Amino acid sequence: MFEMNSEKLTEQVADTLRELADLAANAGMTTIAKEIREERLPAVLEGKMTMVVLGEFNHGKSTAINALLQLDTLPTGITPTTSVITHIMKGDGDVRLITQDGVIEVPKAEFGEHVTEDGADNLRYVEIEVESPFLFDGLILVDTPGVNDISKQRVEITYGYVPRADVIVYVLDSTQALKRSEIQFIQSRLIKNQHDRVFFLLGKTDALSPDEVEEIVEHVRSKLDRIMGEDMPVFPVSARKAMKGQDPGFDLFRDAVSKYLHEQRAEIVLEGGIRTGLRLASVVDQSLAIEETALTLESDELARRIESVRGRLDKSRSMISENVELIEKRTAEILAATRDNVATFTRDFSAALPREIERSSADDVKRFLPDFIHDTFKDWLEAEGTHVAMKLELLAEEIITITNRNANEAMSEVLNELGARSRDLDLDVDTFGYDIGVFALGAIGVTVAFSNLVVGGLLTLAAPVLAFALKGKVESVIRERATEQGLSAVSNAAKKVEEEFDRIVNEFASRLTQFVEDSGDRLYRQVADALDRVVASRQRHNTDNGELGEELVAVRAQVSELKEKFATAARELAPAEEATSV
Repeated sequence: MFEMNSEKLTEQVADTLRELADLAANAGMTTIAKEIREERLPAVLEGKMTMVVLGEFNHGKSTAINALLQLDTLPTGITPTTSVITHIMKGDGDVRLITQDGVIEVPKAEFGEHVTEDGADNLRYVEIEVESPFLFDGLILVDTPGVNDISKQRVEITYGYVPRADVIVYVLDSTQALKRSEIQFIQSRLIKNQHDRVFFLLGKTDALSPDEVEEIVEHVRSKLDRIMGEDMPVFPVSARKAMKGQDPGFDLFRDAVSKYLHEQRAEIVLEGGIRTGLRLASVVDQSLAIEETALTLESDELARRIESVRGRLDKSRSMISENVELIEKRTAEILAATRDNVATFTRDFSAALPREIERSSADDVKRFLPDFIHDTFKDWLEAEGTHVAMKLELLAEEIITITNRNANEAMSEVLNELGARSRDLDLDVDTFGYDIGVFALGAIGVTVAFSNLVVGGLLTLAAPVLAFALKGKVESVIRERATEQGLSAVSNAAKKVEEEFDRIVNEFASRLTQFVEDSGDRLYRQVADALDRVVASRQRHNTDNGELGEELVAVRAQVSELKEKFATAARELAPAEEATSV
């Protein structure tokens, strides 16, 4: 029954989107018209869906995707492999780099190079076409870098892909499932966006015994029940075994996801079209409200108010420098405290190390000293990294709050000055927080970065040095040289760690500053464009503002009609979704 209704509903939603695009274009809002015509309308008509695979790095996302596709499509390994967002779709194997400047075709053999290294700054994502039984026309499978990776791609994932994803597969590592950073991401992003289309994949079960797998599954389901407030689908799997056809559990997962995508396709696509239509219609109405009210003012009064608005915007932009100064001040405080902590730890460790060496046997020194230095430093470093991450999180939250407040106050004053009121005011200002909230959410990734830094070689270099220096020496010389080499290793590592703290914190501050500056510019451009349209309209229709006012009233009435059409479609869709879910 719904299949027949869905065709009719799809036509209705598509027609309403076309009407809104035409209306926006005629009103001079070309960006909105373009978004509808080039993105949302094709998605509705062609049944396009996006399935995004999320998870922290090294948790097996790429391997899981390969197992889903039953192809060796994506590179996998023990290091973070996917560093660029990758779109996978049905096709003949073409590979494209989607950049800010356009599309670049590349040989398929070079695909791995582009997704496993940081691309150019203007690289948005990579597209690859494959032939797989899992894929159907219109389905886009998105592989992502780790959600705990602090990078420009994380902004896209968390605040671009997650809110608009039709289906999400969240990959957990069964050997360390639901860490604090994972719980934080799920609570703040998946729940906030009301995703009831989330599948949890509990991977790497081949590293555990059957009893351990059963225990961890129960633990994960119990936690997810409390976090998500409902029974979430959790599938314990081994993607590596699945690639060899040796994991029935993965087959169950693939079948469940595939069935859901096919059965819910129409509802999911329509819901996305309706939601976008309502949002953009509100933006159009807001802009028209400013123009409509401006026409009721005398030319001199309009000019005065526009000048006042521009002055308010300039004042708002001046606040940017205040926020930047605040970021610089807080960052300097964090770095000063961190450097002091590094120095204190290094001093205390250097004082304690000779005593530990003196009371150990020569054999123990040779066997355990490198690991002792490494583990002691690593434990401290993880604790300090967590501490720094918390400070960065608080800084980001403070800046987000200030920036959103400034932006909302500026927009409110603009509307008050112009006397404009939209029927359904839907300011886009709050979304500014989305662009930077990723840093508050992902600051804990600093800890992981420092841990990997230590494991990657800062301290393990001490092992061969000590082994070479102590070979064949008598016990007293062994202790003496061990102390010398050990203190040198600690000192060198401390310098490198301090440099890495400086780099990561300063990079974090730089991105935070960029957000503040960009958000101010976006607000300024948004209002300035609206003011320019008002002035242009007055100049074109200076002899008959009444006629233009009537036209604007009529256009706003059309917007209201379109919004009601979208709302009606949403009400018609709701019973179908409820019936399908029963």
